[in-house]
Amino acid sequence: MQSTIINDMLMRLNLGLRGIFRIISRIIPKREDLIIFNSIPDFADNSLAFFKFIDSLDEDLELVWIVNKPRDYIKVRQYTRYDIRGILKILRAGYIVSTHGNLRRVRVPSQVFVNLWHGMPLKAIGYAGNKDILPFNFDDENYYLIATSMIMKNALAACFNQDPRRIYITGQPRNDKLFKGCDKKIFKILDIDPSEYEKIVLFAPTFREIDHIDDGKIISYKLNLPDFNRSKFDEFLKKHKILFFVKFHPLEEERATEYFEEIDNVVLIKSKVLQENFMDIYDILSCVDILITDYSSVYFDFLLLDRPIIFAVPDLEEYHKLRGFVLEPFDFWTPGPKVKSLKEFLKELEKSIENPDYYKKERKTINILVNHYKDDKSSERIYKLVFKD
Repeated sequence: MQSTIINDMLMRLNLGLRGIFRIISRIIPKREDLIIFNSIPDFADNSLAFFKFIDSLDEDLELVWIVNKPRDYIKVRQYTRYDIRGILKILRAGYIVSTHGNLRRVRVPSQVFVNLWHGMPLKAIGYAGNKDILPFNFDDENYYLIATSMIMKNALAACFNQDPRRIYITGQPRNDKLFKGCDKKIFKILDIDPSEYEKIVLFAPTFREIDHIDDGKIISYKLNLPDFNRSKFDEFLKKHKILFFVKFHPLEEERATEYFEEIDNVVLIKSKVLQENFMDIYDILSCVDILITDYSSVYFDFLLLDRPIIFAVPDLEEYHKLRGFVLEPFDFWTPGPKVKSLKEFLKELEKSIENPDYYKKERKTINILVNHYKDDKSSERIYKLVFKD
């Protein structure tokens, strides 16, 4: 009871402070040459890709990151939102670029807000998931939300109760990296010789909330397969000379690390390692031959490479009831085999290794529907739309 009262008081205090902040912000003139960036985690995803694009231009702009935790080894201008210098930058910024809608609650209409989001929706989110969310449905001309196709534009409009006229089909900046080829820097960072392997496979599942646990542990640590056997999996990887990358949500990494330590061909890609090198998973994706996922939207992006995808979904029925999907039927929108056991998984993985065209027709169909643009110009389109219109 006491904690509820305290939380309610803190919420009211935060709302009050945000209101005061907005009043002050309306008075302060905005600088057209000052762009604020933020993302979750810091220095990641679409914001990072768009930042790198703008930073590469010969423009007289001040680029500033508002972060959760400043990192001295990353040589960009960065502040927290609680640092007086960061607050002053937010107040003066003409533009705010975000992956999760951060700072939208203190943004004023005179500031251009570029909501790059962090992936197109497969799972039901926001209003489509019957969840209470803070509104995204801005209707002023200085608000931009991006999408990858008309279908995704409509899906986002439903999820955020957003005026579709404020959603623009541009593609995602992070996907520009997929057309630049494999960044072999990652092998040097991880101390790996890729010539020792014949195939590179990536397992990138969605974040499993507390509803999706197995004996107190998040099930993704076993590739989502309840009958997962470490020794059989290890034997398969060695037989086929597979380098098996695993990228979990940051909150899952600690639990997963211990489980995979004894499998020689498995390498966990830690968020911290990527962050320290000013990279994210999209710098690595084009190095990958086969993607393994469940309900993560990363496969929408991977479709641009036209390579095999396997969906490990033993809890599909449960997940559908608990979370739901924006796009249905699930089987149509997921162009690859669905596996629910280790035996099925190894069988389908072997097929995908032997035949890269496995499910090629289905991939092409979905790629047309979810990715209107299939090039490395997404950042350029957004820049022209927002800054050069």
